[in-house]
Amino acid sequence: MTASHAATRDISGTRAVDARVAGSEWTWVEASCTEGPLDLASRGFHSRLRVKADADGLLLSYDHQLADTCAQTVMQRARPGQGQDAAWAMSEVARIAEPATPACMGQADEDRPGDVRMRGELLEVSVQRSQWCNGLEVKMLWAPAVPTPLTDQEVVRHYLAHFQRRDASAVAALFAESGSLVEPFDLTAEGGPTRLEGRPAVEQWYADAFANTPWLALSIDSLEPGAVEGQRIADFQYMDPRLEQPFRARNTFTLAGGEIFEAQFAITASDAAPQ
Repeated sequence: MTASHAATRDISGTRAVDARVAGSEWTWVEASCTEGPLDLASRGFHSRLRVKADADGLLLSYDHQLADTCAQTVMQRARPGQGQDAAWAMSEVARIAEPATPACMGQADEDRPGDVRMRGELLEVSVQRSQWCNGLEVKMLWAPAVPTPLTDQEVVRHYLAHFQRRDASAVAALFAESGSLVEPFDLTAEGGPTRLEGRPAVEQWYADAFANTPWLALSIDSLEPGAVEGQRIADFQYMDPRLEQPFRARNTFTLAGGEIFEAQFAITASDAAPQ
């Protein structure tokens, strides 16, 4: 814990989170900065938080809505410090905005200290040096919520966020058990794209792809509804170490009930193929 964090950190009235937070969902109720209340409600802000636990700590997945003009999915890694009441390390690991504009996207947060604690029955997430508070600490309070399926828009944003994180299991979990992936890299005997049927096959394909990619960069150009109900289209630019320059690609999703039933991946423009 840094000296500046030690000087400003206040966990009075809170207690450490326990194993019950894993797999939980929360709705945003209020926010404050070091200098006082932060009025986000007047800006049309509301948000849902989903929490997953693993060996590295917590993965916090936020689905923010700003009025009717901007939606964001932001994923944040929260790692506990040494000791029950030690500060946490907070790292943003993915950010997807809809529409995919700079104004909606905002700026990615740098790694910084923070806290994840319980205040009564509420979950309190604090982050130092926050953009929300002009560089001061922000505290967000979240109320328990009944788990609900992701909307079609959220499914696509979570897919792209987990793709950025190179998490094959999390990507595949968004597919229906019988869902399929159509990919253009492993051609059939007839020269067409390959269709992978079923969630296990989809997960294995992504696991193999990510295992051969030490890093990747995904820049979203647009997220739009498709031509038919339940269809969403994501256009993006992609880069990894095997490429000399990025290529443009499109994912066309067929969704229902908060699951992907088909994802068609296609390269739309490229001057560089994987080596």
